Amino acid sequence: MGYMDPQIAQVRLKRLLVAQHGRVTRAQLRLLGVSDATIRGRIEAGRLQRVLPKVYAVGHRAPSREADLWAAILYAGPGAMLSHGTAAHWCGLIDYPPRQIEVSTPRRIRSYAPVKTYSRRDLERRWYEGIPVTSIEEMLLGVAATLSLDAVRRALSNLDYRHQLDHTALAAVCRRGRRGSPQLHEALARHQPQLAHTNGRLEDDFLAFCEKHNLPIPNFNVTLHGITVDAYWPEHKLVIELDGYDNHSSRAQLRRDRRNDLILRNHELTVLRYDSALLREEPDQIYQELLRAQRQSRTIASPVGP
Repeated sequence: MGYMDPQIAQVRLKRLLVAQHGRVTRAQLRLLGVSDATIRGRIEAGRLQRVLPKVYAVGHRAPSREADLWAAILYAGPGAMLSHGTAAHWCGLIDYPPRQIEVSTPRRIRSYAPVKTYSRRDLERRWYEGIPVTSIEEMLLGVAATLSLDAVRRALSNLDYRHQLDHTALAAVCRRGRRGSPQLHEALARHQPQLAHTNGRLEDDFLAFCEKHNLPIPNFNVTLHGITVDAYWPEHKLVIELDGYDNHSSRAQLRRDRRNDLILRNHELTVLRYDSALLREEPDQIYQELLRAQRQSRTIASPVGP
């Protein structure tokens, strides 16, 4: 190992720590001229704290999601990157991260407790918000291989919302023998852009209800006369409000709901309200009510029932 001026080494180490959110490997320290004896001394003094094998937190920097992701990448070695659901969550394509941090690497590295590793030599490494990730196509294939169909569809809708959805490129990565290919094909066939506009589980459930009953998909979270409504069929002038307990239970919230309904009705809009229990326990009744409301609008023919 060649000699490096200590001041230059210190500057480079600081830059590295900023980029890697306070995480560093033993190999990186050695490349900067830090001896094994010095590393051991810093560990004993608490200036280096082991977070994963051969990966250390420097000083007493507060933990963060970015630091955890970098620790996993550094554990997997040079060329590693976030992949699968972890990459999709980091890129804002799905709502919840997997329990383990998923990393793809050109090396053969065993998974270790919080880190799930995948060995792949042919992946293109890209960067998002300062962290290396797989390409969008490989990312979505990984999501399809490890998560639910709903998660894949959510990711597709978010890509569509960003004008980054490339059907051709995604279909091209679906090949016989590649895990996730059948589910990604199905998600592409069932792509629904409005998934990017739903807000919470209840709205997701209502969209799924409309799909199941062959109802047209409404627009979600649109503003009408100064009021943001949960779902709206403009062709029927029909508003659906989906009432979760957290936002529709107090006296003030109930007064707000009644006031909003009054404003909307005075603009000749029909307003219907459902909660999760009704959607779960009375789907047939809701379906029939929606059909009646859409027929009464007399703007288009009623949809075909299930």
